Amino acid sequence: SESESESESERVLMGADREEKVWGEYQPHAHTSLKNVGNAVLTLTACLPSILLVYWIRQQQAGDGGDADSNSTRSRNVAEFLSNLDTNHPNLMLHVLFGANISFGFWFVGLVQRSFWLIDPYWSLFPVLAALYYCTRTGAQGVRSSPPLAVAVSLLVLWSIRITYSYFRREGWKFGEREDWRYTDMAKRYRKHWWWMSFWAVGVAQQFMLVPLVYPMYTITLASGGVEWTIVDSIATGGSLLGIGIACVADNQLYSYCNRSKKEKPPVLSEGLWSLSRHPNYVGEQIWWWSFALFAVARSDYLALIGAFINSCVLVHVTGLTEKHMLSTWNKQRVQEY
Repeated sequence: SESESESESERVLMGADREEKVWGEYQPHAHTSLKNVGNAVLTLTACLPSILLVYWIRQQQAGDGGDADSNSTRSRNVAEFLSNLDTNHPNLMLHVLFGANISFGFWFVGLVQRSFWLIDPYWSLFPVLAALYYCTRTGAQGVRSSPPLAVAVSLLVLWSIRITYSYFRREGWKFGEREDWRYTDMAKRYRKHWWWMSFWAVGVAQQFMLVPLVYPMYTITLASGGVEWTIVDSIATGGSLLGIGIACVADNQLYSYCNRSKKEKPPVLSEGLWSLSRHPNYVGEQIWWWSFALFAVARSDYLALIGAFINSCVLVHVTGLTEKHMLSTWNKQRVQEY
């Protein structure tokens, strides 16, 4: 999630050069406008194709797919292929769903709307949908009532509610007014090539950052991994709550700072958690994802740490970009104080 402190400078950047229409630039609209309502409906239904496909696959697995004689050979082959992926390679199946529905589907929507805003809210919504996918697999039947799974899912839902609330509060409870400023910046830089470059920069790149983060859910839903509560699960729970708490407090402090009057607002936020770190909200997010991955480590799956590792590496780069962009919009005195 991006800092609310970027909001004002982003809006200035995206609203510049109004004579020349810029891809993804800030486009204000009212809460009750057709565009806002339409984008809200789009947000709620964007992943419906994947949900319906998974439901169809599960029906086929249960033998409720209808009369086999009425299905074509190609249809049966597709069903068998997808069912095999779902049963034996669920992580790969999740990549297929993400690739088709989000990487490609959201990219197509972005081309039509000339804005790739839709991926932003799904940073907090997708992990919960992925957890639902893993938990409803046939292979997860034996562990659905296990304490580790119940706690992990509850923590994931709590994290999703917190970050979704923070995102829409920052956006003024509107849908699709603006996209991530980095996409707009790249659109200005690459212009006529952005339509195809965006597929890789927005869709595919997000896939390999987001999907690995939820790999631990697969491990937790495996009966072979063990359903007993361990001390590592306790550490994972404590760390996850700590991470969520730090990010929540940091975001609230930042929101409060951004909404102060100009007379009361100091040039740089250096109070509370922001006196200890330039990005305490990022610190909280990192603690959360590394702690969440420990649920898989408790079941001897160390490869599930790859998601948290990728996320940390990306955040190092993103933090540098964010600071560079933010400082470029500030006066010299404020930059020196920062």
